[in-house]
Amino acid sequence: MPGAAAAGAKPEEGAFRDLDDDDDEEELATYTASEAAGALVTVYRFAWPYLRVYRKAMLIVVFGLLVETLFNVIMPLSLKFLIDDALGEEDFHALYTILAVLAAAGIVTSIVSIWYERWDAKLSAAAISDVRQMLFEHTQQLSASFFGRTRKGEILARFSVDMAAFEGMIKHVANSALLPLFELIAGILLMLVLNWQLAAISLLVFPITLIGPRIITPKAVTANYDQKVNEASILGVVQENIGAQMVVKAFMLQRRALGWFRLRNDVTRKSIVAATFLSTMVERSVTISVLLLHLVVLALGAYLATKGQITIGTFVTFESAFWEVSYNIAHLMHFIPVTIQAAAATRHMQELLNEPARGADRPGAPDLPRISHDISFERVGFHYEGSEVPVLDGLSLKLEAGKSIAIVGPSGSGKSTLLNLILRLYDPTAGRVTIDGVDTRKVTRESLRRSMAVVFQENMLFNMSIRENIRLGKEDASDAEVEQAARLAEIHNFIRMLPDGYDTIVGERGDTLSGGQRQRIAIARAIIRNPAVLLLDEATSALDQTTEAAINRTLAKIARGRTLISSTHRLTAVTEMDEIVVISEGKVAERGSHAKLLAMGGVYSRLWDDQMHRAHEPADAASDEDDDDDEDDE
Repeated sequence: MPGAAAAGAKPEEGAFRDLDDDDDEEELATYTASEAAGALVTVYRFAWPYLRVYRKAMLIVVFGLLVETLFNVIMPLSLKFLIDDALGEEDFHALYTILAVLAAAGIVTSIVSIWYERWDAKLSAAAISDVRQMLFEHTQQLSASFFGRTRKGEILARFSVDMAAFEGMIKHVANSALLPLFELIAGILLMLVLNWQLAAISLLVFPITLIGPRIITPKAVTANYDQKVNEASILGVVQENIGAQMVVKAFMLQRRALGWFRLRNDVTRKSIVAATFLSTMVERSVTISVLLLHLVVLALGAYLATKGQITIGTFVTFESAFWEVSYNIAHLMHFIPVTIQAAAATRHMQELLNEPARGADRPGAPDLPRISHDISFERVGFHYEGSEVPVLDGLSLKLEAGKSIAIVGPSGSGKSTLLNLILRLYDPTAGRVTIDGVDTRKVTRESLRRSMAVVFQENMLFNMSIRENIRLGKEDASDAEVEQAARLAEIHNFIRMLPDGYDTIVGERGDTLSGGQRQRIAIARAIIRNPAVLLLDEATSALDQTTEAAINRTLAKIARGRTLISSTHRLTAVTEMDEIVVISEGKVAERGSHAKLLAMGGVYSRLWDDQMHRAHEPADAASDEDDDDDEDDE
């Protein structure tokens, strides 16, 4: 929390690129090379893969826009004929004909507009949904190391702040960008037809209106990107604070947490001021320029009309066309801030999509058969991303199938890392992990994990029924299988006593249940898979000794006929294991039964003596077991 809240704090190191870097500033300048049009191109370059699958809808929308543009050109053009031919000549037949044509065109245009608006709504909703789906799918494929180095708020911002900006543009681009653009082009052509000299003067002055946006837009895009980064950071602060509420309250950190939040909030407030002001100035500079330009055109048109060089009808029509052109320029300028925000948002989302999906299987990777012989570590080395300190250093180890095996060792020795490598949550940086002689990197992850189940120290239950939480271990499991798994986990009787039984909603993260109840449901979720390998990662270390002993007895029953691999720091829970492997300094230090390891007088013996000594200290002198022993060895 403190690091994230410091004023001017950058995004997490290694998570995403930092705007303060010179290379990124140079890249951003290229990114915003052609003002709002460039931002529009950027957004649609991002969105095009999601839009092109809906070609029919796009064609209908474009056709509808062209029909509406044609009608909006006919309207001012009709003024010329009404004034010069119908009213000037008192030709009522011409008057009625013109009005009838306009009425018919208006009805047809209205029908077409409603039709294409419906298709535009479908198109934008589909594109937004597909982008959101792609973001989520890509997130599922990212490696465990990515989530280890990236704050949750950084990821959540892609689905909230950035998606909102992208959605705001996609939903309104047809009526707020394409229609004004078509009408702008049509209006200019109409002005040229009416009086090319006056139109030429108008068009020569129009480039002046682009000076302001050209200067301000790159700064506005930079400011909007800074705003996105800061908003993502503040989401991270909030998420971290919510997750740490027990610590905040226990150590009375509310005032300090408010200070951290206030610092980050002040930085975000300043970035919002800069982004909003610069975005507004882009359109304001155009509005002022158009107003001054219109005064010039009005004076010139009036002068030509008084000299008889153009008719009154032509003057009024030209004036109407000029207003239409000016209005559409202003409309486009109003859309520029939306475009700028969307461009910054798409760049932010693209950074997430550019993150390599290391979870992908090798092309043509075969499935792994159910384990029958052993799991081997062959000179395995491993260090976490961003760290050069090895967690495992040339470790070699063979774990025989069908046995119950405990992995123990001092804190930070790499116990949990071994389990993560077996599950392929990470891949070794050196050496290889094999199952029955097959390198786990050469088979599909799905087949590897299909024959395994894991129970973590803190098991995540989802905000759904107990039945569905257990069924997550095997999606096609019947209700009978769910109940059988609950019986094996010795939680069935408790569930039946609940008012809604198996349909009881457990709440967010399962907070309506006790720690032991959550753990037993997690065990039921694991054993419903009928796994060949059951992995326990500090599965009982967060529980009291009575609950731990009861769950350990349950696990002992469940483990019969399976390979059980348990990573734990509580040695009293492993005395009956078939084999105990002691990890120290990233290598296998010792292995054997409980009695054999005690007789050796080595690392295991010292760990045992230390835990027994602390367990028998007087209550008023003993200190609780260090929470650091529960770490994930990362």
